[in-house]
Amino acid sequence: MRATRLAALVLLVGLLAGLLVLPFVGCSKDSSPDGASTADESFTEGVSYLEDEMADVDLSEPPWQWDVDMEEANAYFEDALDVNPDHCGALLLAAVTRLVMSVQDEELGEIMDDLFPEDYRSDGRPGSFLFRAFQRPDILAAARRLREQGRDELPFSELQDYIESHVVPALAYADAKMDAFENQDCVVVLEIEIEEKREVVEIEIDATDVYLLHGPLDVLQCTLLAMISYNMDVDEGQTLQDLMDSDPDFLALRPGGHMPAAFDELTEMYEHLGAAAVAMANETDPQDNDVFTNYEDVGHVPLGAGASDTLQMIADAIEDGLVDGVDFNPYEDFDEDAPDIDIHLDIEEMFTDPLNPITDYFPAHTWANPESMVVTEPIDMPDPTMSGILPGMTDQDWGLLYDWMNDDRW
Repeated sequence: MRATRLAALVLLVGLLAGLLVLPFVGCSKDSSPDGASTADESFTEGVSYLEDEMADVDLSEPPWQWDVDMEEANAYFEDALDVNPDHCGALLLAAVTRLVMSVQDEELGEIMDDLFPEDYRSDGRPGSFLFRAFQRPDILAAARRLREQGRDELPFSELQDYIESHVVPALAYADAKMDAFENQDCVVVLEIEIEEKREVVEIEIDATDVYLLHGPLDVLQCTLLAMISYNMDVDEGQTLQDLMDSDPDFLALRPGGHMPAAFDELTEMYEHLGAAAVAMANETDPQDNDVFTNYEDVGHVPLGAGASDTLQMIADAIEDGLVDGVDFNPYEDFDEDAPDIDIHLDIEEMFTDPLNPITDYFPAHTWANPESMVVTEPIDMPDPTMSGILPGMTDQDWGLLYDWMNDDRW
């Protein structure tokens, strides 16, 4: 029974899209007197719609293979919010359905199939497709597939345009709904009927849980914003030499200020993790049906005693890294054969004043052939500090790193 509950919970907290068999959904905040019944009715209709439409869906398949109109489901929850913008259940499920809408497009499915070949696909568990993006993407396999389809170029801008026009707005929408949920200190109780066990599992989702889920959402927003920050298109017939030396757009910033926006998401991440730590430490209600708890054996995902303290330490460490930068030494931190040099990475500088174009900062080089760049030694960098991102770095330091990275054992 524990495994069944956990499978349902994984899908619920992943996108809350699958096991929405919800006979009852409660909210800690009362709706306004004039709009309560209408908002609740729209919300209930939305839940019923999901319940019916998801009945025959194979939850091991990704959303772009589901025959479910999430846009219609989202409309029900939006109708509820039009009447009562503070409706906790509608805030939660509006965020979820909007996220699912963004990943139902077949174009995204093709992109995912290109980047994650058979070896890296779903293992068949409900909701496991959600974790594909956290596995190792196979960029070369994607390029091969495109070429097999008769396309010699790799138009990375197609992926960037899709992320920019569909996915980023969806994540921003969900982000805003989560903010509203947290600001109201909402509590939503879901009763999930598990037919094969003839039981109903009650799950209470409160601000603590949403704060914890908000942090990974911030990371995803940061990652996608960084992905759409630079131009990485390769036109048909372009060689590496063409791209590096003759294409002014290659590795140049695209419009939109996405890198500074990505840094803002990292800032919000540690704020949400810190808020989760405080909220978890201060919870006084029974925790048996809570999602994440500060206990060893209470709740659906017991994180263990001291979890709130650990979360706060992580949040503080992230904040320190973003504000003060990160120090590391390749010899001490990575490899005993690495150079013993202290390196400081200014993360804020990297995001808020990004290199443009990156190719202007590449070391002096020659060309063995149009596809093979040879770095000239001794290393000669246009700016070894990379415009202050790595303050204190010198050509000599880069030379040591270059020799280490070019060791035959790699």
